[in-house]
Amino acid sequence: MRVPQAFSPQWLDAFTAALDGLIADIRAGRREAQSASRESSGAGTAKVPVCEDHDGYLRLLNVLACEPRLRQLVLTSPAPEIVAALTGTRSLRLWMDGTFLKEGQAAGTATPWHNDECTYSLVGEQCPSLWIALTDVEADNSPLTTLDGSNKDRYRYHSPFSPQDVERPSDYRPWSELQARVAAADAPISTWPAKRGDAVLLHPKTIHGALPRTAERAGRRLGFSVRWMGDDVVWRPNVLTRLSHDDNGHPEFQEGAPPPESVFPIVWRGTPT
Repeated sequence: MRVPQAFSPQWLDAFTAALDGLIADIRAGRREAQSASRESSGAGTAKVPVCEDHDGYLRLLNVLACEPRLRQLVLTSPAPEIVAALTGTRSLRLWMDGTFLKEGQAAGTATPWHNDECTYSLVGEQCPSLWIALTDVEADNSPLTTLDGSNKDRYRYHSPFSPQDVERPSDYRPWSELQARVAAADAPISTWPAKRGDAVLLHPKTIHGALPRTAERAGRRLGFSVRWMGDDVVWRPNVLTRLSHDDNGHPEFQEGAPPPESVFPIVWRGTPT
């Protein structure tokens, strides 16, 4: 779901400047970051940013957990109200975030097709990502793509990031089926060009990716995505979920219960009606 011009130019300027400063510090070695690759999801890391940076593609994870300025900008932005209004939740917690910077024209600037909930131990309908365009994202500047209707799937997929040598639970399908769905000639695929300040809300089941950057002009494509947890999110791990540093062995996590506030505090509450 698209929310046009959800963020003001002033907020975009402040957030982008802070994010660019962090990226510059990581690239210069002034800030610690854990290296990642396309074969690594970034799960199970300590609370320092996770950074994959090569061939015109940068993926930066978990900046809100270690950058108070960026976290405060998100929490005081329209983002919580947007997510709450579209999902119907009365409270929100921050979960994780991702920064995606794409420059040049390498094929590797594409984001492969995937969906997000396949490896999650925390599940619920009110667990969306809010993706924010920090630059204009034209049709040739790596726009998001989605498989229409996949948000209503009744099953999950066995991700390459999950263990492969275990018996697949009955509500999981092979990853090859996800790939076949998006490769089909009649696949109902939508492309999402965006203006700077637009936002797109993605359900955790939505199969999505991004086209490569093919623009011949100089410039870049910068997007920032925040995953939130609403009222119905509970902890429900299985053999294919990837536990993080937050919930791996933590005594306060109980199966079928909301995550403990000591780990994921509520950061927004709606006004009672």
